[in-house]
Amino acid sequence: LSDPVLHTVDQGVAIPPSGLIADGDAIRTRMSERQRRYDARLDELFEICLGVDRDGNPVLYGSDHSADDQENGAAQDDADDADDADNAGGRNNNQSNHGNSRNELKQNQTLPLPTATNPSIAKTILGGLAKHSTDLWLLYIRKQTRDSIRTAAAETKIPVPPPGYVPGAMTQTSVIHSQYEESLRLAYRERREKMREKVTRAYEVALEHGAGFAMNNHLIWKRYANFVKSWTGTAGGVGDITAESVNYAAIIASDPDLPSNPPPLPPFDPTFEHTSAQKQLNQLRFIYQRGVTHPMTGLDQFWQEYEAFERAHSESLASVLIAEWLPKYQHARSVYLERNRVWTIHELRGGRLAVPPVGCETGVG
Repeated sequence: LSDPVLHTVDQGVAIPPSGLIADGDAIRTRMSERQRRYDARLDELFEICLGVDRDGNPVLYGSDHSADDQENGAAQDDADDADDADNAGGRNNNQSNHGNSRNELKQNQTLPLPTATNPSIAKTILGGLAKHSTDLWLLYIRKQTRDSIRTAAAETKIPVPPPGYVPGAMTQTSVIHSQYEESLRLAYRERREKMREKVTRAYEVALEHGAGFAMNNHLIWKRYANFVKSWTGTAGGVGDITAESVNYAAIIASDPDLPSNPPPLPPFDPTFEHTSAQKQLNQLRFIYQRGVTHPMTGLDQFWQEYEAFERAHSESLASVLIAEWLPKYQHARSVYLERNRVWTIHELRGGRLAVPPVGCETGVG
């Protein structure tokens, strides 16, 4: 958690160019069983600490285990006597009631005290032991970024080029080559969309579950904005991959997940670039308008970036939106300054447990 990369806002934000041309079969072949177990264990740790699964859904404890226990209880009934079978049936009834409680929890957070104090239900209600940790959320987003590359590579295959195809040519010499180039655009377009959707979902999950207003929340907001900026290739992200702009040999040599004979790089896709620019505009506005309402370090700079962003697209619209969001920014700024009078990030050690003050007698009362 003390990795300096986590505290460097502009580092490791965009999806690397090598991720777009990764080969799903090569990734599965190189992953050992031990690596798969570690990957699953890491997902379990995020569920315990952050209260969300790998898809960003809230974790409800006990469902899978309850079903397994019922199946094991049914198998045991065949071998045990009638008394044991009755006991097993009682356990299954309890487990069934436990499942009903979980269904009730989805609809209504008000539960009877015996049900709420059940260990599995209690863990569900808590929703994560360290949701306040920005460092953990950054690790969660980093893992989701890596998983998005692997998922896109496995689900969307890059078509094999026909004989005589020349990557990066302005015009193709035959209909077959033109058709292949269009299928190549579609494949890379689908990969980009899947990766962006999954990483965007990871950032939104982090913001929804407390990272947006936790200590060091500026790291989340700034990284999220920079990730969206990379969509159109302005920050070296997946939008910047063309045969002319990327060192093809360097990418192949630096990434073991790439095949020995990698596919051609994506041809220029003006339609997708235009669509990405429109989505980027809306998403950046959505991020900035929420971020400027949260007290955080670097809030003034974040507001200045938002002002520049709006004025760069439409001066008339910018004047209206800036006037609307300026009072909210000023309120967040005043709250941040008020907090600094009481404590500062350097003085408050948020990662340590609270202890009695110095000189206080322990065990009294």
